[in-house]
Amino acid sequence: MADKRFFQNKGPYTLKHLAEISDARIEGPDPELVISDVGALDSAGADMVSFFSNPKYLDAFKNSKASACVVPESAVKHAPEGMTLLVSKDSYKSFAKISGHFYPPEEGDGSIHSSAIIDETAILGKNLTIGAGAVVEAGAKIGDNTIIGPQCFVGKNVIIGEGCRLSVQVSVRYCHMGDNVTLYAGSRIGEDGFGFAPDPVKHVKIPQLGRVIIGSNVEIGANTCVDRGAGPDTIIGDNCWIDNLIQIGHNVKMGTGVIIAAQTGISGSSTVEDYVLLGGQVGVTGHLTIGSGAQVSAMSGVISDIPKGQVYAGFPARPIKEFFRSVATLRKLMKNRGSSK
Repeated sequence: MADKRFFQNKGPYTLKHLAEISDARIEGPDPELVISDVGALDSAGADMVSFFSNPKYLDAFKNSKASACVVPESAVKHAPEGMTLLVSKDSYKSFAKISGHFYPPEEGDGSIHSSAIIDETAILGKNLTIGAGAVVEAGAKIGDNTIIGPQCFVGKNVIIGEGCRLSVQVSVRYCHMGDNVTLYAGSRIGEDGFGFAPDPVKHVKIPQLGRVIIGSNVEIGANTCVDRGAGPDTIIGDNCWIDNLIQIGHNVKMGTGVIIAAQTGISGSSTVEDYVLLGGQVGVTGHLTIGSGAQVSAMSGVISDIPKGQVYAGFPARPIKEFFRSVATLRKLMKNRGSSK
């Protein structure tokens, strides 16, 4: 159960209502059963709804005390007696909708803290919340219902859309962003790209004259850096979800719906097309293309283009079947070497 000191529960709701907002159907006698909260299988009690999809937790499901549970069709036969089910084709997504309904994102209160420094030429939308010590520079434009957290920095002429959320100590420079963008604590948007001409005496800095263009419905995690372009813009498309501690270099172009896990680095001028999935600690070298729908396994090193829809793994990254064949071959060689001694 969520700690009430940190999270505000918007419930209770009836099962009928929860089924409607989560695209699930009710298996049980009482659609008007009132549910007060969400909880894990092993800790949820009466008047709570839980979630089950992974067979590893079948025993926990069978012994759960939750009044209701979101499940796939295959789990209906395993349900404990007395539990009402919300049966869904995508139980994980349905539970996400239910959980988010009980605990929606924190809303602003429309207040501007007295210690915030806001240039008189900044254009502020309606119902803005701006926290203590925040700075909004000249010409910046911030859309309605946006939250600018404590000690955030919004640079000159930056454009921030409606319903955005900047957490704590976020900085945004040389950037245009769409609506419903969330930037988590410590993220840095629009700093200098890593551009210089090498010289044995003194490297020569190349001015970074591009911007960062961020679409709508994007999340960028804590302490992630997105560098502005060197001339072309760095572009992050709509509905991209970028985890914590990620480096996105200058001139990178990301399509729609890209998902990137923590500690990944994408070098400058690479293109990541629509709906690509990059696992944790993936390294992508510069000036290459990862095709639409491709997936790259964690800790892989990408040094060449990846075709659309392919799954790659390893270093250097290669088609996953090829990667596992090479692992098996190496294991066999090592085994044979050991047996020959």
